[in-house]
Amino acid sequence: MDNLLITNYKPDYTNNIMTISIQINSLGISSQVSITMDEFNKAMAGDAGGVDRVKVKVLNTLIDSLMALRPDTTTTTTTITTQEA
Repeated sequence: MDNLLITNYKPDYTNNIMTISIQINSLGISSQVSITMDEFNKAMAGDAGGVDRVKVKVLNTLIDSLMALRPDTTTTTTTITTQEA
């Protein structure tokens, strides 16, 4: 979890959303992930490991978002070239 840095977090109490800005140094990715305040509070509750639980929740949310972008089907294009005699 050392490669995932939470750079900022912004609560939106009106919409019950926590927006978390992250940076994954090993992949060179910066992103924002929004989770519900309930999810955030549940992850933070308990012992000192709450920040790591938030990181896991953020990563899982980011993975789900990226998987939703993947197309269901892919097409392959093949180019055939012929030589003229």
